[in-house]
Amino acid sequence: MRKHWKLLTALAAVILIIAVAVVLLNPPAPAAKPDDPSSLQASGKFGFPVSGVKIGEGGTKTASDGKTITGYNGSCDSAAQAAANYTHLIEDVNVSTWAQQKKILAEVGKQGPWVGRVSYKGDLLTTAKDLPNGPFDGGWFYRTDVASGGLYRATSCEAKKKAVVQVFFGAVSANVKTAPSAFFQTASFELTWDGDWKISDAAVVQSGQNFGGRVKDGGPVSVGTNMEDEATPVLRDELVNAFFKDVSREGWVEYANAKR
Repeated sequence: MRKHWKLLTALAAVILIIAVAVVLLNPPAPAAKPDDPSSLQASGKFGFPVSGVKIGEGGTKTASDGKTITGYNGSCDSAAQAAANYTHLIEDVNVSTWAQQKKILAEVGKQGPWVGRVSYKGDLLTTAKDLPNGPFDGGWFYRTDVASGGLYRATSCEAKKKAVVQVFFGAVSANVKTAPSAFFQTASFELTWDGDWKISDAAVVQSGQNFGGRVKDGGPVSVGTNMEDEATPVLRDELVNAFFKDVSREGWVEYANAKR
């Protein structure tokens, strides 16, 4: 009997060693982080993965206009939200609110050459006289609808330090014709943490430009694509295919509340 116990004890020891080895050689997979591809939902209507990040959310405060969302927690997801929520500040142009918009841009941004670049269009349109294209719907020259584009690409991010995020948005612009027309464009943001996500650089770049090497390419645009003078930005399969013809789809993700 004693021999049998010795044999059983030896077998148990061998089994224990094998079990430990299996655990060590095959550790459990780490939980997916919010920014990991494995945390994204199945692809959306146009084949891009869908994030849980929503436009119009992410902050706990607003700027002095009572509209622009601020007060982010510094995560990379919140950087993607901040970029979406700041897009109107570098693209919208309305005659009656332009001065306030520039004030808010200063509140959520750090001073630099980029401020003049993104403000030039609005300064020109709101001060020039006898422009060939007049404003629409109460003073609008450009009005964004970020959800109608509804895509973002975080090309780099270190939480509570710095992030580079591109946002693909829809918009409506004044036209030489009587009705305004829709377009789609990509804005690139560099965000720096200073108790909140602050814009430290921004550009609405054309296809082929790479934001000083910080992005893969300038992102999709509707320039050169027949939009049939639509007054409301509506994204469709044929438009997505045309916009991404010469730029990469890699890394682009849908906001959870993109309009589809």
